[in-house]
Amino acid sequence: MCFSPEEDCASFAVRAIDNAERQILVGAYGLTTGSGIVEVLVRAKGCGVDVHLIADRTTPCPATNGIEPLVAAGVPVWIDAQARIAHAKTMVIDDAVTLMGSYNWTRGAAANSENLNLVSSPAVAAAYAAHWRKRLAVSVRFERREDWCRVSHSAMQLPGRRDGDA
Repeated sequence: MCFSPEEDCASFAVRAIDNAERQILVGAYGLTTGSGIVEVLVRAKGCGVDVHLIADRTTPCPATNGIEPLVAAGVPVWIDAQARIAHAKTMVIDDAVTLMGSYNWTRGAAANSENLNLVSSPAVAAAYAAHWRKRLAVSVRFERREDWCRVSHSAMQLPGRRDGDA
């Protein structure tokens, strides 16, 4: 378990991701560069780990979004276009380890009161992976940021939703 802001939960997540050998299924509400999480997912992909991401429709909109570096690295990304908010903050690693909690995969999450739990259980990982696959079935493949965000003077934003680093 990890609790922010008292502990470095981004480093906690990075250590778990660094141990991946085969596959990482990511569910993300918030995902930005700068915490080390996106960067280690890109590194994992480069080392042959099969990384996949399902994100909320607002995730591509902040200027520091982590989707673009992942797509550039060859990570397939989908947007959960059915849920009002795709609020998942999960990773299933190698069908054995699950990261879950309130902690967003963002730089700003470190300053919030959040929790991140690591559960080493194939049964728990299977349940989270099954849910991830159900969300995949109703998701749309991400192609371009402009399909999900509108341009503003300072950053890309989705109408009616806040832009930020949750």
